[in-house]
Amino acid sequence: MQDADLSLIVRRCAEVLAMGELAIIPTDTVYGLAARADVHRAVEAVFRAKGRDAEKALVVMVSGIEEAAELTVEEERETLRRLGTLWPGPLTLVVKASEIPWRESVAPSTHMLGIRVPDSPLLLSLLSISGPLAVSSANLAGGPAPASFAEIDEGLLAKVGLAVDGGKSGSGRPSAVVKISEGELTVLRQGEICEDELMRSMLRYGEDSIEYMCYREKKGGT
Repeated sequence: MQDADLSLIVRRCAEVLAMGELAIIPTDTVYGLAARADVHRAVEAVFRAKGRDAEKALVVMVSGIEEAAELTVEEERETLRRLGTLWPGPLTLVVKASEIPWRESVAPSTHMLGIRVPDSPLLLSLLSISGPLAVSSANLAGGPAPASFAEIDEGLLAKVGLAVDGGKSGSGRPSAVVKISEGELTVLRQGEICEDELMRSMLRYGEDSIEYMCYREKKGGT
């Protein structure tokens, strides 16, 4: 994709999202269904479009570590910054959210927030304009997450303001999900980033309180 084309797509995506509409965008893992995190009706539309359980939180994508830290309670920010050395990439960090006006929209039943910095030039450029995006994999609830544009359900495509056809999207594998709580880590979902990488990232800072747990996860996710 040429720089001019990328810039045009990013601007158009930002415009659509600012109007409270949804967009389907290729990420570094699978295709994502995105809304502005600070537009309540748009976030609600993500749940409706997917038929997603309203109690299940959406992932929030941001443009960098410091933006992620601002969404995190102060006592967990240092741990987030340590693991954030693995960003941008397929890692979602679940943290206790700071006082964010729109937190309840994306995470209705919890004070925890899943945050990710994607390894995608398109998304990072978009996020620098739009601010945080609430994102879920671009599939109907219970269905497989699409690794290519051709796999996206036509019914879902009809519900968005813009869909970016990037062909095959990323790896097709979901991000690893790690929960940070009181300085301890719990791996909730395995992904492309392995436990060894997480451990090395923490041990560089002298962190040794890492807990691992098994977690059954359906296929899909961003």
